[in-house]
Amino acid sequence: MELSYWESRWKKDKTGFHMPGGYSALKSHWPKLTLPEAPAVLVPLCGKSADMIFMENQGAQVKGVEISEKAVRSFFKENDRNFETDTFADFTIRRSGNIQIWQGDFMKFPDTKGGFDLIYDKAAIVALPPKKRPLYADKVLSLSGPGTLVLIDHFIYPQQEMPGPPFSVGSEEIDSYFSHRFSSRLLEENEIPAGEFIPFQRRGLESPLTERFILMKPR
Repeated sequence: MELSYWESRWKKDKTGFHMPGGYSALKSHWPKLTLPEAPAVLVPLCGKSADMIFMENQGAQVKGVEISEKAVRSFFKENDRNFETDTFADFTIRRSGNIQIWQGDFMKFPDTKGGFDLIYDKAAIVALPPKKRPLYADKVLSLSGPGTLVLIDHFIYPQQEMPGPPFSVGSEEIDSYFSHRFSSRLLEENEIPAGEFIPFQRRGLESPLTERFILMKPR
């Protein structure tokens, strides 16, 4: 999808993908990650995710990247946080505590020379159509160093039943992008009946949707 698509979704409050309480699997599996103290975490396509608050509370230094100004401002407003504003290249950077959100195009996020301990993809890759996913994966790889862990939450369902986003992105596709540098471990997998996603049913989904949470470690 084009960046304007997501900006429009936020402007129209069509944000059913947002999880107000954050992602429970992240909380469950965080202790298993064996991250260093005060880990540097990157969250692509972060929206106004409450997961950033959770990670900050675990001592992380969090950088989110999001195209929508409304999403970014909503994050700080809803969490009752003041922020400082700066700019870098094409980005507006808002800082509060140990959280920064860079408003701009993730594909233009500056090279950090592998400076992140963790890259957290909460349904970011599934927000992208097929032609854009390889470019996104290359960007994640370019931001990964020899010790970077990558967490990916992704969905699998019969793509012909429902147009994305979210798109169905299978394990084989993810491996095609990352397996040359990372080994993959399944942390959690859940099969969710289509009836739990009424908007998806309206768009044609009849089959269960499988949600998988995987951890990738450098080889």
